[in-house]
Amino acid sequence: MVSRIAFLGVAHWHAPIYVGILKTLGIPVLGASDPDREAGAAQAARLGLPFEADAGAMLDKAKPDFLIVMPRHDRVPETLKPALDRRLPMLVEKPLGLNGNEARAAARLIEASGIWATAAMTVRHNAIWRHLDSMRKAGTLGTVMHAHFRIVNGPPRRYPDWGVGWMLEPEKSGGGALRNLGIHGADAFLKLAGPKVEVRAASLTRHAYGLAVEEFATGLLASPSGAVATIEAGYSYAAGGGDFEWRIAATGAYLLETAAQLTIRLPDGQILTEEIPKIPVQQPMVVAALADVAAGRPPACSVSECADAVELCDRIYAAAR
Repeated sequence: MVSRIAFLGVAHWHAPIYVGILKTLGIPVLGASDPDREAGAAQAARLGLPFEADAGAMLDKAKPDFLIVMPRHDRVPETLKPALDRRLPMLVEKPLGLNGNEARAAARLIEASGIWATAAMTVRHNAIWRHLDSMRKAGTLGTVMHAHFRIVNGPPRRYPDWGVGWMLEPEKSGGGALRNLGIHGADAFLKLAGPKVEVRAASLTRHAYGLAVEEFATGLLASPSGAVATIEAGYSYAAGGGDFEWRIAATGAYLLETAAQLTIRLPDGQILTEEIPKIPVQQPMVVAALADVAAGRPPACSVSECADAVELCDRIYAAAR
């Protein structure tokens, strides 16, 4: 049973969300560190966490049995090293690097250590997958024809507001909306259609805010089976919140999940609905990770699968160019 958690890379904007989730679960965060001493100390102070710039010293003092690792995208190996040296199980934030090559190298490093690790791919825990997997096992899903995966969040100014302005600097982040949000759509189609995905077309835009990273990206993907998908990722929602939609069309069901509701339409006219709980999207992922590591089950999303999605995003960038 996991009962002692520490953070590596506490300056990440998801750190406050994880603290809130763990508080709900009654699990304390016993220590925090970050390669950026100033930003890390400031974030830890805001969250009321003990901070040590030396990650190794923090881990030796806190003695956690699980880590949440949130590396800046250009600092993945140095952020991971203290955890790997101590062979501590972890949940690690995507994308594991600036590009697919770096993500693959990080995944291999983690896997070579033999530790339990899951990538923070939150959307894998959405309700649509539970129903789709159940229908596949029952043989009622039929043939997947097409899918659409959209995550459009608020304007990019939120990153400087959160103290992570580096997210808008490509040499530190590896990209904009596609790298940060579109990875979930890329992972979704790989999960749905298998590894041999082709990028048919793609487009990026950065004209509204004049940033060095893209504010919106779209890609058209195809699988050898004939299934196609569009993905959309954006920093283009005009207000707080965002626009989330996961849509999968098969001959046996039409599944649509938004932030509020899952709807499944069946060939006989039956309509099934499920309300989506109003909780942080990371919460089901954290709960599953802690349960899986305690039970010795495989992670819901391996770091290798995360690297697959990063590599697919690289191919979408290349197609857009």
